[in-house]
Amino acid sequence: MKVCVGIIGLGKIGHRFGISPQGDPLSHSEGYAQIPNVTVVLGVDPDPEACRDFQQRFSQAQVYSSLKDVPDGLHLDVVSVCSPTHLHAQGVIAALAWQPGVILCEKPLAVNAAEAEMMLAACSARGCILITNYSRRWTPMMQALKHLTNQDDGLGTPIGACLRYNGGLLHNGTHWIDMLLALFGSVACAFRLEKLSVAQDDAAESIALSWNSGLTAYLIAVRGTGYSIGEGELWGTGGMLRYSAGGQQVTWQTVQPSQWSGFQELSQAKMICEAGLKGHILGAVTEAVQLAQIGGQPTCSGADGVLALQVVEMARNNKFLIK
Repeated sequence: MKVCVGIIGLGKIGHRFGISPQGDPLSHSEGYAQIPNVTVVLGVDPDPEACRDFQQRFSQAQVYSSLKDVPDGLHLDVVSVCSPTHLHAQGVIAALAWQPGVILCEKPLAVNAAEAEMMLAACSARGCILITNYSRRWTPMMQALKHLTNQDDGLGTPIGACLRYNGGLLHNGTHWIDMLLALFGSVACAFRLEKLSVAQDDAAESIALSWNSGLTAYLIAVRGTGYSIGEGELWGTGGMLRYSAGGQQVTWQTVQPSQWSGFQELSQAKMICEAGLKGHILGAVTEAVQLAQIGGQPTCSGADGVLALQVVEMARNNKFLIK
C-alpha cells in the first residue's frame, strides 16, 4: 500500500534539520524518506527559502506558501504538523479536510490545554488518529527507563526525581513532563516553584509534581545557558537512574551494603544505554505510517499531549513555593 504524506511547516523539525552524520533522520521529511512505499507529496510553509529547499529534495511534491492555496479534493494518508506551536491548531484543522488517517503533530500540541482538547475532539469526530510527537517516547532511552521502573528488582518503589532543562516550559519542559507521565501515570498535584524568564510565547519555569503514590519530582529550569541541557535522576527503593545529554546516555546504580555497618549505598554507575536518542524521529513517523495502514493505538496520543499541557496549567495556577 502506497502511503501519501504531507508536511505543514518546513522549518527545522519539519525538514531542515536533515540527517545526522550517522545517517539518522532528524526531520519528519527525512524520516518519511526512509520508509518503503511512502511518498511525500505535499509541503506547506510561508518561507520561500524553506519551500525551495524542500522542493529540491522532494521534486515529486506539491509545495505551497499557504494552507489556503492547497487545492480542494486532496487526499492524504498521513500529515505531519511541524509549524510553530501557535499555528498547530490551524494546521490540524486544515489537514482534516485532506481525510488523513493519522496526523502527527509536533509538541507541545497547542498553546493551552483547551485548544489541544479542541484539536483532539476534531480529529476524533473525523476518525483521524492524533499523535503528539514527544519523540523520546520512541527511543532506547525510554525503553531503558520503562524496563527498570517496571521491575521489582529495578527502581523498586519510586521515591523522587530531579530533572533539569533549559528553554521554555511549554516547548522544552513538557518533554520531561510527558516522560514522567509515561513512566508513573497521572499526577495528583503540580506547583510552580519559580518563573525565571518571560519569552514572547513561553517561559522558563521550575515546577514540582506529586503523585498519590508518594513520588515527588522537581523539574528545574536552568538559568542563562547558551547550550542545551536535559539531564536528571530518578530514584527509588532499589537504586537510582540517571540520564544525561538529553537522554543519550542512561546509567543505573543499585542499592548495596555499605562498608559502614548498618548503612547502604549506591553501586558504581553502570551504563545501560549509550545511544538513547537513536531513532527518535524515525520511530514517530514510522508509527504514523503503520497506524494509517492498519490502525491501532499510538505510543504518544493526542490525549497524552493534552495531559502534558494540563499539568503545566495546574502548576501555573497553584501558588509560588519560592519567591
